[in-house]
Amino acid sequence: MPLFTTRLFIRIIYRNREVYILKIVTLAIAFVCSTLILLFSLNEFRYDHFHREAGNVFRVIQRNLSASYSGNRFSDRIPYHVFKSLQSSDSLIVSRMKVMNELSIAVKTQVFHHQKVHAVDSTIKHIFTFHILDGSAEEFNHDRVAMLSYSRAREYFGNDHAVGKKLKLYTITRDTVEVRVVAVYEDFPQNSHDAYNLFISFDPERIRTLSFNPLDAGVYGRVKNGSQPDFQSPIRNLSLSEDIVYRFQPLREIYFGPRVLGEEARHGDYYSILILISIAGLILFLALFSFINLTMLTLPHRSKELAIKKLAGTGQTDLFFTFARETFSIVGISLLLGLSILVASIKFIQPAVPLNFFASLDENGAWLILMISMISILLGVAPLFMALKFIRAAPTRLLSTETITFPRLKGIIAFLQLGISIFLIATSVVIKRQINYSLLKEPGRNYDQIVYMSYPKDLTNEGLISIREGWKKYNPNIVDVIGTSQLPDRIVSKELNSDFYFVSVDPEYINFFDLKLLEGNWFKANDGDSIMVVNEKGKALIADDSRNVRGIVKDLSSAFNQPERPLKINIAPYFRYNFLCIKILEVDIRRTVKFLSNFYDPSKPVKVSYLNKGFAEWIAYQDRLNRLSEILAVISALLSCCAIYGLSVSLVRDKIKEIAVHKLFGAGSANITVLLVKEFTRQTLIAIAIFGPVTYIFIHEFLRNFVYSTRLNWLDPFFPLAYCAIVITLLCALQARNLNRSDLSGALKGS
Repeated sequence: MPLFTTRLFIRIIYRNREVYILKIVTLAIAFVCSTLILLFSLNEFRYDHFHREAGNVFRVIQRNLSASYSGNRFSDRIPYHVFKSLQSSDSLIVSRMKVMNELSIAVKTQVFHHQKVHAVDSTIKHIFTFHILDGSAEEFNHDRVAMLSYSRAREYFGNDHAVGKKLKLYTITRDTVEVRVVAVYEDFPQNSHDAYNLFISFDPERIRTLSFNPLDAGVYGRVKNGSQPDFQSPIRNLSLSEDIVYRFQPLREIYFGPRVLGEEARHGDYYSILILISIAGLILFLALFSFINLTMLTLPHRSKELAIKKLAGTGQTDLFFTFARETFSIVGISLLLGLSILVASIKFIQPAVPLNFFASLDENGAWLILMISMISILLGVAPLFMALKFIRAAPTRLLSTETITFPRLKGIIAFLQLGISIFLIATSVVIKRQINYSLLKEPGRNYDQIVYMSYPKDLTNEGLISIREGWKKYNPNIVDVIGTSQLPDRIVSKELNSDFYFVSVDPEYINFFDLKLLEGNWFKANDGDSIMVVNEKGKALIADDSRNVRGIVKDLSSAFNQPERPLKINIAPYFRYNFLCIKILEVDIRRTVKFLSNFYDPSKPVKVSYLNKGFAEWIAYQDRLNRLSEILAVISALLSCCAIYGLSVSLVRDKIKEIAVHKLFGAGSANITVLLVKEFTRQTLIAIAIFGPVTYIFIHEFLRNFVYSTRLNWLDPFFPLAYCAIVITLLCALQARNLNRSDLSGALKGS
């Protein structure tokens, strides 16, 4: 801007500083919310998009259609014959993938425990996209080779120069598998459905050496020709049973897809993200309407300025661009302030947002800049339409005592701001209650989850039977309860001078974990602790002395992608139990967990943990989305307060002559407050009449997406209405107090 114009603009801001501060604050808050939600949404919706032609990449999943099957029907464990059939196709590239957890890796004198490794075929380099930093991916065609991510190479070797170096992998058996690093690749972005840091060549014999089953693996692939739907029908024909079907799941659908048995994938909530975007969008609209309303407040006070400029020969185009520069300056200041607030507060926001802020900014920066630019243009352009009416007016019209106002537009903005405020607060209350109530949005899927807690002191076998029956009776979400010495994914007790591990369990253990009995029988009522059941891995070791072996059960550890241990299971008295395992339904799971935690002593709640770590991460993700929606609800309430304050200022300026007359006849602060509240009441009733049905329909349709849904109650609309009523009354009282102290004689002179 020219120096004179800039000085004049600064003077205008100073004279109307209350209004301009409100403009900048509301826009800055809107930019904070928009930037945060945009960045989070871009990160969520672009999971696995970084692969070359990601739309052609898929994984194979199987579904169990048996009517008698209970639990999650989806699995990524694909039989070998299905893999071989797909491998023979000329139009597909496929690779097996075996996830192996809890490996130990020796690098020179260092040992890294609890490592995760993916065993894959060499074709994986044509399915996933690798940006090779060192070495060559073509070398991965050989035996006993590995590819490392950049971060894992630095962790193991202190730098990324790992090509040619050796890694020794081993598990519980101490039988080592040595591999040579042939390539180091750039870390996959954070929005990858799994953490892929170490690939080794798929060798069935060496996988068995590490105590894993190579036949129990997943399958990933890429379509070379044609589109994915062309291949769905042929894969369904590969099933050997009518109860089992197979299908391709596109890679980009894994993140928002259903949870699958055996997978290590991260999952997001598509529906909740859309809700967050909607809330952020409504916050943006609140700020936009407030900006327009506050602009309409300042324009009448600039009528004389515009008239003088017109008389001095300034054209309409120059006046328009002057207003445009001023408006975009306010938007720019608000944007810089908002981004500064976001960067300064990111460490406080981070716990509520499932997002690595700076990594996502690096990956999605271009899209974010584009969208923020579009929002800024929208905010900058919207108020200019009111300025056009002043720019086109004749100087005599601008200098007249009757100023240009926008009564109809002000009325529309008033009920929109009040309506959006009521809608946001009401829906946020219901959404929070529903998210706490149920995680289920897909009809017909109600899975069990297993949680565990420390075994209570002095809880006898009889007491265990009693709480098993009592909990199931009084809490329908509790399915079963057992005691065990060790958790199935953390069996560490090992016999002396033996390769066997052992676990002492409750007699209901087999039913609780749905173990498949391969041979023999389960324990009888009077079996002592010398009688045992072994798993498949232990069957070979016990072959020479099977006198006390009652039966053989299927291996346990494959469900957790862990190495199989030769295992002895025996029945033991309660004093050998260390954990109480409880099977519960997912519906209202937080309340069930709280019930278990507070059961013995509400003043000292015990820790209750999820056995399924993936589900625990899912719960944490949902809780963080819930906290984020709460933050947005608070922000929307604050912006509603700012919007109502702007409306009260606008109302006072429109009614200033009427208020001055009332004051002349002795009206006090209370009378003026009642006058202002009456006007707000009219706008509020219009907002309720229009937004009430909209809010009800939205909440009703939202709840229909859940298998188990909460209900609307009378308090849901009461909270937003009470909040708006209190804010309106307080702000009107504040305005009345200020007016009562002011000299309003000047307002009557112009009448």
